Amino acid sequence: MRVLGTVAALALLAAGATMLWQHLRYVELRRNVLHDRQALIHPAEAFHVLTFLELAPGQQTLEALRKVVPLLAPGDAQVIYAGEVVLTPLASAQIPEPDWNAIVLTQHPTRDAYDAARASPDRQRALAEFARAYEHGMKRPRLFNLAIHQLLLVLRAGQILTRAPSHFPFERADGPLAVDTERLRALEAARSRDRGAVVVVNLLQEGTREQRDANRQYGLAMAGMFAEGAHGPFHMGRSVTVEGEARFDAVALVYYPGVAHFLQMGQSRFFQGIVGGKQLADTQASITIPVLDQL
Repeated sequence: MRVLGTVAALALLAAGATMLWQHLRYVELRRNVLHDRQALIHPAEAFHVLTFLELAPGQQTLEALRKVVPLLAPGDAQVIYAGEVVLTPLASAQIPEPDWNAIVLTQHPTRDAYDAARASPDRQRALAEFARAYEHGMKRPRLFNLAIHQLLLVLRAGQILTRAPSHFPFERADGPLAVDTERLRALEAARSRDRGAVVVVNLLQEGTREQRDANRQYGLAMAGMFAEGAHGPFHMGRSVTVEGEARFDAVALVYYPGVAHFLQMGQSRFFQGIVGGKQLADTQASITIPVLDQL
């Protein structure tokens, strides 16, 4: 019995050490690759807001962000993530045709604090300098977001134990791609700005039961790739409409290790084989490059 107890204790220590390693490596990615400032444990009442920005003629992305960012997060609010938009490949039917240039994620102490900040004349004047601005809220569950990467760890352990085939390196798909040439050109043009990370900002509205089932299978396949490659979701939460009438169910910010990786994935047999399962009633997806460290 003593031997069994020792073995069990060692197994628990090993499991705990592995979970800590998983946690720390994703913290490292968050801080030094995504330049994301999300606290690991934020207040339960905290309210997150995505601000989508389209530049006016003559504006430059970083310069415009440097001016507006302090007004988006006054007082106890905080800027969590800022990204320059490379491409918006999926446009929502509920939001006017987007030509976004930047997206900023902020955290406010409460929804009421955000509403008060939004009413500030200085903030309104700053946003009015852009060609267009749109905001959408998110309630971000603390424990769920902490658990995401541990769930990926469990999935990775299963892959190792079952000797599942590796996703990498990607094999290029044969035949026509489910990505149009214009989008590929836009991504290729962004390779010169590749800093080893892209973050896809998603607004998601679930569809019918059949669509949900298909999308679940797509999500599981992507999770397998995330688990092996140590990337994937960093922010997930419940959608909250704060402007206009657009309704979504969820918000997700998903990290991929660079533009080159994203291009290879998009043209791979793996992705082309599962992308047809991505079925939603409505969605908006914008591909961004992290820039908060430059502001």
